[in-house]
Amino acid sequence: MDDILQLQQPLRDGGIRSVNFFNGRLLSGKDLSREQAARRESDARLGLAVGDGVAFGLEVARDTSNDKPAAPVLKIKAGLAVNRIGQTLRLTTDTSVALTRRFDALSADYMFANCTPITGGSYVVGAGVYLLTIAPAQLSEGRAPTNGLDPTNVACNTDANVEAVQFRLINIRPERYAGLDHASPQFRNRLAYRCFGIEAREQNMIDPWRVDAPRYGLIDELRSVGLDSRDVPLALVFWTAGGIQFIDTWAARRQMLEPDSMSGFSFRRDPLNQNELSSFSFIARRRRLVEAHAMCAQFQQHLTDLLAATANPATVVATEHFRYLPPLGVVPLQKSPLRGFAESTFFAGIVRRPAAGSNQLTEFIDARSMGGLQEQALAYAPTDVTQKEFIWLYRPWQNVKAIDDGQSVQPMVAFASGLAPDLATARFDMARFDYSNYANCCVVS
Repeated sequence: MDDILQLQQPLRDGGIRSVNFFNGRLLSGKDLSREQAARRESDARLGLAVGDGVAFGLEVARDTSNDKPAAPVLKIKAGLAVNRIGQTLRLTTDTSVALTRRFDALSADYMFANCTPITGGSYVVGAGVYLLTIAPAQLSEGRAPTNGLDPTNVACNTDANVEAVQFRLINIRPERYAGLDHASPQFRNRLAYRCFGIEAREQNMIDPWRVDAPRYGLIDELRSVGLDSRDVPLALVFWTAGGIQFIDTWAARRQMLEPDSMSGFSFRRDPLNQNELSSFSFIARRRRLVEAHAMCAQFQQHLTDLLAATANPATVVATEHFRYLPPLGVVPLQKSPLRGFAESTFFAGIVRRPAAGSNQLTEFIDARSMGGLQEQALAYAPTDVTQKEFIWLYRPWQNVKAIDDGQSVQPMVAFASGLAPDLATARFDMARFDYSNYANCCVVS
């Protein structure tokens, strides 16, 4: 019974130990270092409670004023992130980061920003996928005045230790995204969903009773080969001999993800062999919702890049570029002089539900219900267009009416997973008669 803790009995194990200051106590540098360590441990515990991920900022894009194919430069916005051990990583100002690479793009598991820059003609073949991260760094600054120390012993004569940040570029070896064709227009989309762990999601649908894997997806796979717990992923970078082909932020970036209170919830289905089984943890885990948000943001970023890179976006067919669609997305439509996609062409080959009582494929929705549509859609899985699952298509009637009234606004169409409930049902208390949807009743001849 000696090892059983009693009520109100203090437990020393894991306690934070700070120095007790009082007048007359003799202090040394070790004592003050202990106090600093206690402060760091306290901050780290708060960080662990908040969760890891990007709190705000830290968006990654090309620095077009300094970018070159052989020596690209990225622009990273100021922001804040928290890593898996609770450290806060603060970038106080927008920063340009020069990417450098060894001669063999696939020769190392990871590289740092001070690698030997690539020189003209030295990189000939191959393609590289990299993960850009922000991580902590520490450096010394200045010299402190001393009393009684040997002036020749300067090893500890430092004025300040600076807790800084650094950016790392981690090479993702090709075998980790095997089966994906670099040259395919779908490469970016399928690579992103490899990061989202689409295979694990599909397996959970087949066997939902099993304990949900604590790790899944391409980013988690890197935890054992270069991605440290102190790193916070910011973006995927696809870099070839022709320069950077794309920067995909949301394939790697995640919102803050606090520890899931349901992650340990389980029950026993078989009392004879005591097999512990998950209680549908693929539903309960908050990580799924964070990833759903990332899927939607990733699609919008990919779509924006596709619109900018395509001379005639009205000819773009979604299935040529996207195997997976997020639970919710918004597509800008073309209306001269505004650039956009053509609805019938963009969604060609994707199963859609026609609007009730008409041949049109887009139903009206009140823009004020878009927030509710998003909240519902995020709870559902992404759509694999190869499985011929249908999606809902909506046009906010406010957007359509503004165009009909002659306003110069961008037409748009929103889509949602066919698993989500249909929100285009006519509601006679709030709906517009001429911008609503009506089901055909039975016709008796």
